[in-house]
Amino acid sequence: MFNLTKERCGSLDRQLIRLSKRLSFVLRHHPEKIDIKLDQYGRTNLNVLIRHFNQHYGTPISQSIITAIMQQSDKQRYAIEGNTIRALYGHSIPVKPLTLPKMPPEYLYHGTTHSAARLIETEGLKKMDRDFVHLSANQQMAIQVGRRRDPRPVVFRVAAKNAAKSNVLFYPTKSGIWLVDAMPAQFLERVQN
Repeated sequence: MFNLTKERCGSLDRQLIRLSKRLSFVLRHHPEKIDIKLDQYGRTNLNVLIRHFNQHYGTPISQSIITAIMQQSDKQRYAIEGNTIRALYGHSIPVKPLTLPKMPPEYLYHGTTHSAARLIETEGLKKMDRDFVHLSANQQMAIQVGRRRDPRPVVFRVAAKNAAKSNVLFYPTKSGIWLVDAMPAQFLERVQN
C-alpha cells in the first residue's frame, strides 16, 4: 500500500497505514459506519468526516494527517477538493465518475488470479462487487494489483483503443487507473501467466 523501507517502517508509518485502511473502508465501502453521507460522486465534507471518524474510531485524524497519508501512498487514492474529500476509485457503493470519458492509450492492463483468469478469458472483465472494472496504465501496476490476491498473478493486456472505438467508455483517474463498466473478452490477451 505504501512505499516503505524497513528503516522507515516505524510506528508513525504503521499508524498512517492503519488510518488509510480505515479511511478507504469508510469512503469506498461503508460511509454509514461512521454516520456520514456521500454525494453521487463519492464526496463528503472533510470536517464532518474528520469529526465522525475521530468519534467512531477514537484515533486522531486531521487534514494534515490525511495529507501525510496521501503523500506517502504509492497511488493517489483520495482527493481533497475544497472542503470535500473523496476516494478516487475502488468503490463498492454506487458513485458516478467525476471525469468525462476519454480516449485511452492503445493498451491498458489488468492483473488477476489464475482462477479468475479462466472465467475472464470467456466472459470478459466484469465489475463484480465494485462500481467499475479497474484497468492499470502499465503492466507493472497490473502485477502489483494482481499480487494482492495471487503471488504470481495473470496479466491481461487490454486493447483499450479498439474497445473505445467499439463504444466502451473509459474514465481516467489521477493515479493511472482507468475505469470501465465492463470489458468484453474479445479485447483481452493474456500476456503473463
